[in-house]
Amino acid sequence: MTTPEPTLWTTFRDFSAVVVFAVVGATALFALVERAHAGGTPPPAYEYDDDYPPTVREAWSACAPDVRRFCPNVLPGGGRIVSCLAGNKDRLTLRCRDTLVRAWAYYRR
Repeated sequence: MTTPEPTLWTTFRDFSAVVVFAVVGATALFALVERAHAGGTPPPAYEYDDDYPPTVREAWSACAPDVRRFCPNVLPGGGRIVSCLAGNKDRLTLRCRDTLVRAWAYYRR
């Protein structure tokens, strides 16, 4: 048995099915991401001024215990510590998480 030659119609039909599948998948993924972002940032543990980001000293004093606990073998530099903290975001102390969220919100403007 030989396979029939693809025609313009079968090629278009297969291509359109792939495009529809990709669009539906992308839409579903976007909806999931938006729902996750809607849960958003946690409420602040303490009051702060939104006009100023946390200083490096303030961020380090807030997150140093978490860095020692969750990222003891991570070398500083290149965003490695922030990546490690992001990987442990559900386990961070509220003070560290609030400081990082405040910095992220300020620099994202």
